[in-house]
Amino acid sequence: MRRDLAQMTFPGSAALRAFESAGRLGSFKRAAVELKLTESAISHQIRRLERDLGHELFVRGHRQVKLTPAGRAYLDVVQQAHRDILGATLSLDGSGSALVRLSLLPALAQYWLVPRLGRLRERLGSVNVAVFVSSDLVDLDRDEIDLAIRYGTGTWPRARVQHLMDEMTFPVAAPSLARRLGRNGIAASGLPLIQNLQHPEEWAPWLAATLPRDLIRLESSPLVLETAKAGLGIAIGRRPFVDNLLLDGSLKKIGQDELPSGKGHFLLSAAGRAANRPAIRAVIDALLELAETR
Repeated sequence: MRRDLAQMTFPGSAALRAFESAGRLGSFKRAAVELKLTESAISHQIRRLERDLGHELFVRGHRQVKLTPAGRAYLDVVQQAHRDILGATLSLDGSGSALVRLSLLPALAQYWLVPRLGRLRERLGSVNVAVFVSSDLVDLDRDEIDLAIRYGTGTWPRARVQHLMDEMTFPVAAPSLARRLGRNGIAASGLPLIQNLQHPEEWAPWLAATLPRDLIRLESSPLVLETAKAGLGIAIGRRPFVDNLLLDGSLKKIGQDELPSGKGHFLLSAAGRAANRPAIRAVIDALLELAETR
């Protein structure tokens, strides 16, 4: 017998948020970090949701969780409902607020955002993002920018700041050059080194000796990465710039160690503006999600 909608118990929004986050990230722990809850709270919400639905949504392992077929099907429905609600919310605002203006550094746009642009568009649905590249300090109000991603230590007094990604560094080279490295390491190999003039001290943690005089000196990260890809020298790679180059085999990581640079990439928005614009909030959430994956 079909039940009347008024007699049905619908899942609570907190449980659906916990389920969507855990299903998308494949982890209760990461969902807890994203939603600023405890892992036990996420687990409790999902257990309650499973009880209400009468289906198990996850297979729980020792260190990870995996969606069941029912969980995968339900996640697709929940995510589509999220996009529908967002679209309906935006349609109530006749000012065209579904366009979000995003400013970021040229290198980050080229090496991090562009390879993920398809996933970003799919995640956002009806929200459109206009991408502007600039190395200048951004004035969100003067420049009519909704969001900016900037590199530094996280101190921008006039903006609302959210951490996006830490920067990790390590030596990289084209596969053809990496194969020529001997067991004695980079310094003894005699292979050319590339220095990024924006980070003149970047080789110090990796070499016991002083830098050789015949360095290839370049003034930007794109120049450094393209020169390394061409097999002309060993460079210091910086996550997240090099992630896709490592995945597609253009560059090879030398050794296993990674060192934090002490800086990172941060999301900047005008204080108070995100709360008034669902589209901006949606883009922030999508960028944070992209930053979780390589």
